[in-house]
Amino acid sequence: MVKRTQLIIIILSLFCFGASAAPMSYIDSLKEKCNSETDDTVKVKLLNRIAWFYNSEGAANEQAQISARQAIEISQKHKYASGEAYAHLSLGAYDQLKGDNENALHEFLNALDIFERTKNNRGLIEIYDRLNSFYRETMKNYTKALEYSAKEIEASNEAGDKFLVATALNNRGNIYFDTKDYSHALEYYMQAVNIYDTLHATRNKADIENNIGSVYVAMKEYDKAADYYERALGLYNGLSSKADIAMCYGNIGNVYNLKGETDKGIGYTEQSLQLARQIDAKDLIAQAYSFLAEGYGKQGDFKKAFENKTALLNIKDSIFSEESAKQINDMQVKYDTEKKEKENQILALSVNRQKIITSAIAVGLLLVIGLAFFIYRGYRDKHKANMLLEEKNKIIEEKNKDITDSINYAKRIQTAILTTADYMQEALGENFVLFKPRDVVSGDFYWCYSNGNKVVFTVADCTGHGVPGAFMSMIGNSLLNEVVIENKLMHAGKILDKLRTDLIKTLQQKGQQYVTRDGMDICLCVWDKDRNELQYAGANNPLYIIRQGKIDGPEENIRIKEHEGKLFEILPDKQPIGYMEDKMETPFYTNTIKLQKGDTIYLTSDGYTDQFGGSADKKLTRKKFREMLASFDGKGVNEQKNILETAFEQWKGNNSQTDDVCIMAVKFNS
Repeated sequence: MVKRTQLIIIILSLFCFGASAAPMSYIDSLKEKCNSETDDTVKVKLLNRIAWFYNSEGAANEQAQISARQAIEISQKHKYASGEAYAHLSLGAYDQLKGDNENALHEFLNALDIFERTKNNRGLIEIYDRLNSFYRETMKNYTKALEYSAKEIEASNEAGDKFLVATALNNRGNIYFDTKDYSHALEYYMQAVNIYDTLHATRNKADIENNIGSVYVAMKEYDKAADYYERALGLYNGLSSKADIAMCYGNIGNVYNLKGETDKGIGYTEQSLQLARQIDAKDLIAQAYSFLAEGYGKQGDFKKAFENKTALLNIKDSIFSEESAKQINDMQVKYDTEKKEKENQILALSVNRQKIITSAIAVGLLLVIGLAFFIYRGYRDKHKANMLLEEKNKIIEEKNKDITDSINYAKRIQTAILTTADYMQEALGENFVLFKPRDVVSGDFYWCYSNGNKVVFTVADCTGHGVPGAFMSMIGNSLLNEVVIENKLMHAGKILDKLRTDLIKTLQQKGQQYVTRDGMDICLCVWDKDRNELQYAGANNPLYIIRQGKIDGPEENIRIKEHEGKLFEILPDKQPIGYMEDKMETPFYTNTIKLQKGDTIYLTSDGYTDQFGGSADKKLTRKKFREMLASFDGKGVNEQKNILETAFEQWKGNNSQTDDVCIMAVKFNS
């Protein structure tokens, strides 16, 4: 996080009232003075002062607008240009706080026009700084930001004010940081920090050293980054600035995470989160959650990584309005056009007064100039439209990259929590998993846990697919860990009962006026190796078995349906893991099957059978799927997987994938 130095000192000095905060009693005293003041110039200064103080509260207050408009009216009446310019500046600040960026820029450009006409150097420094930050932070138009930054540095040098020069250098460094030109960013930051050091400006020096630390992070020079962040932290501690201290702790924590020293990283970030919560600094809280998720993710603690990612998503709120950006660009074009037209009018008046050329030639020249002007303006408008389109495309690309990066990170987390092939081979023996997410991340997942002589394994199909489905799958995975591993439940039906109770509690589905239908369908098995028995319980998803002979078990009422080709279907309960009216007290049924050598079982979601394709563009259907399974008698599991995958791709053809696909097969050889 880089910090920008604000130029509040200029406007404070221009209004000549030395208060550092704006308690209501002080504003009331300003209003009293204003009401009794007979000198209109002083009255304008007081009105501008009142508007500035209201704006300094950080929220749009209509009193700021009222005071600024009064100042403009009086200033125009008495031709008090400086007072009018600063009133436009305050009005622009009010509009910006209100979120009306079009009018904000309009007011800033009004102030710029007056300062340029009156050659007010101090006023120009202020407005250049405003426009520099406006184009950098709001428009992401770095070319314009650099243009106004250069003007700000030049005007500050002309004023001979080192503090203003350092401020302008820092802000230019910020632009280069945003454009990833890190060598230039360091160049300007170093110049600024040296000047602040000579001026003993502790806070400003701390801000720049924090910025330099951020540059070194971007350059992956983590030791240098940590050094500069520690310097900044020392200075902020001396100032007792909780927000800045919290920011620094977070930055240092991030550096240690990047270095691989995650224990230190998490420790610093926890301190950042604690301080940020004390002052309710939501941006710093979000930063802390993000760094904690990274740290825990690198440690392999994906449960805590997921918890912090979820907390981050709940607090993060990023707003960008493309329409607002268009209006702002249009306003800049309007300002440039009006300025050009005024210059042409002055030139035309000068030519007329001199009467050097005859009326006929003047008319001819004016026609040529007019034609050239319209041709040029058409070219310029087209060029500006292309530039605007380019900027929008760049913004869209950056947004898409951010989204893609987040989804890819979610994929890494999801992949990491899925049971590994080696673990499943050791726990189950001969098996395969066909796992094909529809998008980058999946709402289907598989899970396996071995505890001595018993193995619990499952295939689950969560509500939705893509990112929403992936969130549900990670919740399901986490709950299975708690129910089976932590609570040591090893009975198929009871596992599903507990899973349903915990999921409803997690999603707060009970007792709400509008109940969400989020949940999962699941096929879950418990294999008792000593007894050579298989327990199966299902929520909407059946279990398929290929066997030589009939199926029997310790329980007489196994819910079974026999199909062609030695294929049997063990039927599930018609209820999900989640809320379902009138089914909340119905326990899940446990089917117990005595295994035989050569039995092969199949657990699946509905994504395979729901795929559209074929010559008639219809669903593959469960019937075709069962026919494929029945044909597998005598084939090895790897061959079966290849047949299923090839058949799926041939059926799908050029269609997009309809849903996530997950199939697990286990062959029992003893």
